[in-house]
Amino acid sequence: MKSIDIIYINNNLELKKQIDDFLTSWYDTKEYIETYTSGSTGKPKCIRIKKTKMKESARMTGEFLKLKKGDTAVLCLSPLTIAGKMMIVRAIVLELKLSVTLINSNPINNLDSQIEFIAMVPIQLLTTLELCPEKLHQCRNIIIGGAEISETLSRKIKDAGLTVYHTFGMTETISHIAMRKVGIITEDFFTALGETYFTKENECLVVHSPLLDAGKLKTNDSIELIDSERFKWKGRADFIINSGGIKIQPELVEKKINHLLSVPFFIIGITDEKLGQKVVLFVESSNELLVNKNDLKSQLLPYENPKEIYFLKEFIRTESGKINRIKTKELISN
Repeated sequence: MKSIDIIYINNNLELKKQIDDFLTSWYDTKEYIETYTSGSTGKPKCIRIKKTKMKESARMTGEFLKLKKGDTAVLCLSPLTIAGKMMIVRAIVLELKLSVTLINSNPINNLDSQIEFIAMVPIQLLTTLELCPEKLHQCRNIIIGGAEISETLSRKIKDAGLTVYHTFGMTETISHIAMRKVGIITEDFFTALGETYFTKENECLVVHSPLLDAGKLKTNDSIELIDSERFKWKGRADFIINSGGIKIQPELVEKKINHLLSVPFFIIGITDEKLGQKVVLFVESSNELLVNKNDLKSQLLPYENPKEIYFLKEFIRTESGKINRIKTKELISN
């Protein structure tokens, strides 16, 4: 049975306990690990994932990124999430040296050695780019997941002379099953890992990954299918706004105005008596001067333009750092 080579950069007893608890579960006699979905589009639910499939997922990532035994990986994601759990599993399966840092927005500030592999969420990468960008040049493979990469972040990655991998996946697929490059080299499509391939039903992605027991996993991701191994992501079908009979994809609207806002924001639909739903903009700021309504109008089609703008001091987020649009929207009715 493979052990794990682990180094704790910071003495955080709670974090160490979480990792120890996971390792106890990993090495017990059960065939599965229990974990929770992110809860970004609904109530988090507990699911069981076979350990054999987690191992296959780890091997797929290792093969895609050409990781080898003895490479250094960094854990800066919560071990309570599937992303954090999978970093530990990759270290075990691929026999990597695992450095554990604090789970905060600037996780590699205290690391000075070469890093072959690190997984981060967008806010961690953005903060590191702002505070210590030189640290990122020590990282050979940086993967980013948990949320979309904004145009602002994409531009900062490129300006820093980096190329990172943006991942696509979900708890049900045991972390990511596709990646695309962002930065100096930027791709607008995701490429499948391992033996994974894709089809489309009702304009939404269907994932087929035999090694991960995902024979035909239907998603709510609206996509443009390029071929069986590549697709362009358009947005979540369950976020589509039906306003006066016109269907609007929020993520596509967000891309049009991304350059106008330097703070987190999102577009969503709320109930309207005349239109059925109306387009609204949520901005994570108490400063209303950040938004110029005329600039918004100049970038958007009339039916895309927000009918209301809500400014909130702080959005509600999942443990992985993803904005929980549904629960954030509910704040305005409380």
